[in-house]
Amino acid sequence: MALTKRDTTTLTDSSPQPAEREESGSDGSFWFEDGNIILINAQRAGFRVHLDVLSMNADFFRDTSGMTLLQERGTEYYLLRVTDSTKDLMHFFHALYTRAYFYPGKPTHYDALESMLRLANKYSAHQLRADIVKHLTMIYPSKLAALEEHKDLRVPDHYSHSVRAIAMSREHDIPIILPAAFYFASTIPPAQLIDLHLKRDDVAVILSGKDKIAEDAFKIAWSWLFISSSGSRCSSVVQCQRRRLDVIQKLARSPGDAHRLFLNSIPHQYWQGEDKENGSESEDEVVGICNRCLREW
Repeated sequence: MALTKRDTTTLTDSSPQPAEREESGSDGSFWFEDGNIILINAQRAGFRVHLDVLSMNADFFRDTSGMTLLQERGTEYYLLRVTDSTKDLMHFFHALYTRAYFYPGKPTHYDALESMLRLANKYSAHQLRADIVKHLTMIYPSKLAALEEHKDLRVPDHYSHSVRAIAMSREHDIPIILPAAFYFASTIPPAQLIDLHLKRDDVAVILSGKDKIAEDAFKIAWSWLFISSSGSRCSSVVQCQRRRLDVIQKLARSPGDAHRLFLNSIPHQYWQGEDKENGSESEDEVVGICNRCLREW
């Protein structure tokens, strides 16, 4: 934001007051009578808040040289016109004023995350940015085994969540979440990818990743099928080999589910749930893969 030399203006009783000239924030929660800085955006929404709260959390507000200083009935306060949306400012102020509003690990809508991240970067709110990045790395970890550990933090849990994460990563320089975000994006059916208006390069990466995941899944599944062919360590050779083969058959029937193989949900859950639903085996027969074979997986 371009800063200009500070102006000082004295308001008289007949002068139009900022509260009269502009509308307050959407719910009025950030118009404090004892506030000493007023921010007004292009939507004519006004926020009267406390400069000390802003400056403690965002470096930008420690320098008031670019703000207009007003005097009203013996009281001074600053006026700053901004280009930020009302929605972004609301989320930003909530994060600064209310500690419980957001912290790493609290389920938070992606709309709020994007707003807070946008203004945390713009106004150098370093701790808020660090908290958001930590939160995103919980959702999109660097380790494959942890991908589903914090799935409750995907709000809303829609197949497009990964696409929004890719956009946040690119826009706000958070490359650490890209591998996991692209992994999740590779599970989106191609027909639905078209509706998400992705960049052509990102679509190419996602489709290439989808093919690579399916290829590696088959390799791993076939390798796992023959690991204990001698039956020396398996407690139920016939049953476990049949179950291992089930995994490959299900991959062949539904290659779009290949990513689940790497999340452990196919060998541990997928086949069993399907067998029960189809009634292909009695309850006693659905015993599953033995623990030794699962450990090998």
